[in-house]
Amino acid sequence: MTADADAIPLLVTLGHTGDSTFNLRFPLEYRDEILSLLDDNQIEHGTVLELSAATELAIEAVKVLGAGGGLAALASFYKTFAHRHDGKRVVLKDGDEVSGLSLKQTELFLQKRAIEQADADGKWRQAIAEMRQDETN
Repeated sequence: MTADADAIPLLVTLGHTGDSTFNLRFPLEYRDEILSLLDDNQIEHGTVLELSAATELAIEAVKVLGAGGGLAALASFYKTFAHRHDGKRVVLKDGDEVSGLSLKQTELFLQKRAIEQADADGKWRQAIAEMRQDETN
């Protein structure tokens, strides 16, 4: 997590392989606001537990890949959150911030992450298929 007091990490990371989700990682102090915004944008979500003694960020799995509002809804969520915290930088990923991006650019950023997630999901499905094939031989 960044030590910059003017930055709010609202990181988008790849979700669990095979479930078409992203994980949002953020400081606990923003939990209620983030959950409310996810609900407002009709984004399906659920809390993820991280079994680590050094956990600094809450994790919420969001299902936007192949879902209702999809990436456009998540981009809108990010832009709304950034607007509410004008004067602070909302960090998506190291070096990438929402404040400098338009709504369309935010959606394109998320699309790149979706491609990464789809690639990871595809590799996982391929590995499972190969394992099943080995079991039948």
